[in-house]
Amino acid sequence: MTIELVTFDLDNTLWESHQVLLRATKETNSWIVEHVPEHASLSDERLKELSDTVRRERPEIAHDVSAFRVAYMERCFREVGLTATDARRYAQDAFAVFIHWRCQVDPYPDAIRLLAELSKVYQLASITNGNANVSQTSIDRYFSFNVNAENAGAAKPSVRIFHLALKLGGVKEPSRAVHVGDSLREDIEGAANAGMKTVWLDHEREPTDNVATAVVHELTDVRQAIQSIDVRSRSAYS
Repeated sequence: MTIELVTFDLDNTLWESHQVLLRATKETNSWIVEHVPEHASLSDERLKELSDTVRRERPEIAHDVSAFRVAYMERCFREVGLTATDARRYAQDAFAVFIHWRCQVDPYPDAIRLLAELSKVYQLASITNGNANVSQTSIDRYFSFNVNAENAGAAKPSVRIFHLALKLGGVKEPSRAVHVGDSLREDIEGAANAGMKTVWLDHEREPTDNVATAVVHELTDVRQAIQSIDVRSRSAYS
């Protein structure tokens, strides 16, 4: 075996994220209505202004969706009259509600089978820009470790997040690792720039120039794609 590590994106690669995010947002908003009813006085325009303000004033957390969400809610709560201490506390409590529901995911059935098969042969890990904690999901047992933008200090497509995964996986030669993801820019171009092999899960099936090592349209085809990459890699290293 030449491939030493296979990494996966999470949202829309191993599960559908849209409904998960909608539910997490709905549950969080319900909590806010109950605990900080003053928040309802903020118009959509003002909420957008506050979001932009946080992005402008806190560029160091732009890559960290969790830190940004807490900072944004804290700013909103201060806007409606809460003290700095209370605003911070309520923002953290609201985020706890959000992240609980953010992790209530239903992996694609094909994803579970794929991970079960691959984990018998390869070391697996996840790489995500999001804040879904895979260790709180039903597929945690298949992963050796997990990397996100928060602990990498950068988000995909930065090579920094891929380099951290390679380091944690003990992979010294990036071409001995394969990354699987649905985003051509964040997953495929980012991993390729880091020197990794790539499998693009192309949901749209629209022909486009890409740098992917392999292109598949269904999760059921990922295993064969990785095995083919592994065979070619063994030939290259022999």
